[in-house]
Amino acid sequence: MEAPDWLDKTKIKITLDALPILASGEHPLQRVVEECATLQTGEIYEIITPFAPMPMIEKLSAQGFGNFTETTDDGLYHTYFMKPLFR
Repeated sequence: MEAPDWLDKTKIKITLDALPILASGEHPLQRVVEECATLQTGEIYEIITPFAPMPMIEKLSAQGFGNFTETTDDGLYHTYFMKPLFR
């Protein structure tokens, strides 16, 4: 799948490596939702996970955030959320 036009990695404002959080038995969903709410229009949030974070994608999509997930060579998932231009 090709990256969307809005995915300009220079606009990433927050990156969260969720592996340590998940390894501790915690779930980063609420943290990501709260941190995404602090973004300005057009800014991007990146989360790194060992799987596609579908509940997070669904929740933020319902709030109007654009999303895109890519898998890197090491098997990790990088999911990007872009604050919508209009709400």
